[in-house]
Amino acid sequence: MRVLKQLIFSIFLVGYFSVVKAEGNATIVQFTERETGIDAYPVRYVITNDLLRIDDDSDDGDYVLYDDKKRVIYSVNHADSTILVINNSDWTMPEFKFSRNVSYQKLDNSPTINGKTVFTYWLSAGETVCSEAQVVEGFLKNESALLKRYKQTLSAEQVTSLVATPEDMRTPCMLVDQVYNQGSVFSKGFPIQQWHVNGIQRIMTSYKTGVEVAGKLFELPENYKRYSIGDNLTFGAPGDVPLNHGQPNGMPPAQHQSPVPAGF
Repeated sequence: MRVLKQLIFSIFLVGYFSVVKAEGNATIVQFTERETGIDAYPVRYVITNDLLRIDDDSDDGDYVLYDDKKRVIYSVNHADSTILVINNSDWTMPEFKFSRNVSYQKLDNSPTINGKTVFTYWLSAGETVCSEAQVVEGFLKNESALLKRYKQTLSAEQVTSLVATPEDMRTPCMLVDQVYNQGSVFSKGFPIQQWHVNGIQRIMTSYKTGVEVAGKLFELPENYKRYSIGDNLTFGAPGDVPLNHGQPNGMPPAQHQSPVPAGF
């Protein structure tokens, strides 16, 4: 896996990395994401000064909207006509029975990207590497800071929902990488490639700065039902079976189809 990652990273550096700069109000970052047993699929981030939209590179599909001023995440599901609302709340890193370590190392023999240095990032629980990334120091600095706050807000929901997760599923890597995640990967710069122990991989394929985007990309459907994890809601006609939105890990069902990414 590590050999493949380095090969992908090398291809990324020598020509598959598309950069466009213009005059506008947003940065658009494109990724290719992979999960075990699932075909690769696109993920798009549209980032302004205080808003983030995550989708599957479609203006019309399901999407996540993060309002950085309010510190609120909205996950829009068109099939159910629902919006999952995730509010930020304060949380603290607990005392684990294992060591939690974050480390960086300059990537040997790597050319710079836009004149900036590439580092390898590791997040470990005990002796196990839970996630690894190639991070470009100081790259997309404002976008990285917003994404770090988004990740912290998402983790606030994960911490609240942890009580519903069986003890035997609370592995050290699950706790540090998916639940109590401070967004440390964004502290030094922007991750252009990531790998997680749960099998999720992501590679950045292009970015555009100064893009003029339509305001409707950041609008929420007016008539959709809003709910939070744990709400006992019934949708549709009386007598319909309630939808099972309360997943143990605090994520909507069919996670690979949802734009709310786990561990990122």
